Amino acid sequence: MKKILVSSVCERSGKTSLAMSLALMLKERNLEVGYLKTFDSDDYDLKLAKDLGLDSSCGVFLNRPYADFLISEDPYKLKKKIIDEFDVVSAGKDVVIIEGAQTFIHGNAMEICDIQISKLLDTSVLAVARYHSDFVVDEIILSKRHFDERLRKVILNQVSGYKRTYIDSIVEKALSKHNLEIAGVIPTDPTLLGIFVSEIAAATNSEYLVKTAKDEIVEQVLVGAMKAEAALSHMRSARNFAFVTGGDRGDLILLAIESGAKCIIATGNLEPSATVITKAEDAGVPILLSKSDTATTLEMIQRKFGRVGIRKEKLSKMMELIKRYVNLEGILSSI
Repeated sequence: MKKILVSSVCERSGKTSLAMSLALMLKERNLEVGYLKTFDSDDYDLKLAKDLGLDSSCGVFLNRPYADFLISEDPYKLKKKIIDEFDVVSAGKDVVIIEGAQTFIHGNAMEICDIQISKLLDTSVLAVARYHSDFVVDEIILSKRHFDERLRKVILNQVSGYKRTYIDSIVEKALSKHNLEIAGVIPTDPTLLGIFVSEIAAATNSEYLVKTAKDEIVEQVLVGAMKAEAALSHMRSARNFAFVTGGDRGDLILLAIESGAKCIIATGNLEPSATVITKAEDAGVPILLSKSDTATTLEMIQRKFGRVGIRKEKLSKMMELIKRYVNLEGILSSI
């Protein structure tokens, strides 16, 4: 039986969508596949995995604040829970995909971080890193020092096009010195990074004041709590952005519409003026009305962004990208 721990070098690396996509792709090959999350704060991912036909489980549910676990839980018992769930999902399987924590060091205080779990379950490790900057190379090498020979393959995710040449000429050589091989370089894809306007509406319990036929994808969120000149500067450098501001800030909302905002979220239960509504309708920009204040609305949107990449349609897209940009055969043969 092959065991692969998919471990995230940094936060928001796309670990969940990658791990689940790998499991589904292996299942398509008529392999018996088990899927285990070491620990999580809810069962959202687990329900999705089961809906997709994966035999899946989670070792530990963090159903209360992390600090409470630190003072009340026995690490030995937590590790035993993970072992027990692994035994269940691995029975009769050809491959088990184990999804690690938020990063490879999360859970260290409870002795259930990826480093410890890889030893406990005797797994190979596949690292996934979001290419947020060139310093990600340091983070990858640091994780290698902890995992040692268990980690040999790395997938670089969310890579901007112009970075590809740099990776081929420099990064690959730097990693090879540490016995690391790049198994795939997945380019940035807006459909994986963003969330739909309809999801923002649901997450913020907002109503549509202006609704358009197309459900746009939002990649960034800007907050209008500044002067118009400063706001305009931020809008010009933003891409596929939603604009969150008080409904009484018609001046900022008009600027956002003119600057190509994908969505306006008017907060404080304050409806923008009829002039603003008409302008949005003419430009095809949806306006949502949130009853909450700006700070609360922004927090709800940010929580939704934290779940990016784990819807069925996004998994389909990730599977397409893996088939095109990842050496899956190389990963399997190295285990």
